[in-house]
Amino acid sequence: MKYSFFASVPLFAALTLTGCAVENETSENEDQKMYLDAWLKTHHPDAERAGMGIYILSDSPAGGDETVKFPGYARVTYTVTDIDGNVSSTSDSTVAKRLGTFDKSYYYGPRVWSTGEGTISKGLEDMLAGMTEQSSRTAMIPGWLQTYNRYGSEEEYMAEVTGNSHQIYTVKINEITGDIMQWQLDTMELYAGWFLDDAEPVYEGLYYHVETPGTGETEDLHKDTTIFINYTGKLLNGQVFDTTDERTAKDNHIYDASKTYAPMEVTMSADSTEIKLDDNSVITGFSSTLWRMKPMEKGVGMFWSSLGYGVSGSGSLIPEYAPLVFEIEIVKDPDEEE
Repeated sequence: MKYSFFASVPLFAALTLTGCAVENETSENEDQKMYLDAWLKTHHPDAERAGMGIYILSDSPAGGDETVKFPGYARVTYTVTDIDGNVSSTSDSTVAKRLGTFDKSYYYGPRVWSTGEGTISKGLEDMLAGMTEQSSRTAMIPGWLQTYNRYGSEEEYMAEVTGNSHQIYTVKINEITGDIMQWQLDTMELYAGWFLDDAEPVYEGLYYHVETPGTGETEDLHKDTTIFINYTGKLLNGQVFDTTDERTAKDNHIYDASKTYAPMEVTMSADSTEIKLDDNSVITGFSSTLWRMKPMEKGVGMFWSSLGYGVSGSGSLIPEYAPLVFEIEIVKDPDEEE
């Protein structure tokens, strides 16, 4: 599968919901409730009812006293199954390996869930309430609680929300924050100290570190000129999602036989927003990094999600709110090399 950092409308899958709820006044959920009650009595007679009608099947409290914030953000590892135990989605590599669905080119790990109004289903809101960092919980969420809308009673949810099946969520809270952008800045500062020789930020949300000094001045590239670059893009956990180097692609399980691995042509400009990679626009963090480089320089740019793929991420390898790192080297025109 090919991954690119060309600027585009990011792909986004709402991980906290299984589909768009159909809402109308109906009593058809009565049969579903009877079935759910029977299932719980048989399989989880000790399940604890919470919120507007979710059922907590297991609970493992851990961590500190701080609980999930509403509104706020939680970085979670999750698995979703239907009532028969069939896994529909997971961010847990261990689960994926057990199922035989593990894909080395896929991102597994904590995902960021926003808990603000209109960004999380009522069932998940009830499930996350009271959870702390490093705690785990498994809960049955009835189909009528899988909606962004809010009503005053369980009966209203049952009357207004139909078309969703019951689901079981297993969630581990890895981190809790009220400010996801500050969390990114703090994480990037740590990364800079560990891997970028304490590089200072160029401006808020963007770091640049020189690996191999270039020749000339940065202004030499601030005009409509053509250069060639090699690059590797990765997450802060080291997982590579794009590269121009064939060996790197193969080593990181993202090799695409249809792609040519070679230096790519870049059209520079006096305005960093006008920089083009093979005639395609690029994300702001990448163009801002290139705009600070000197001819024949090798450097590393790191930037927060606002300069990358934002709240949605991109594809199966770049999650939401993900800071990115790009190793970039300006090289000679490959056609001019012997």
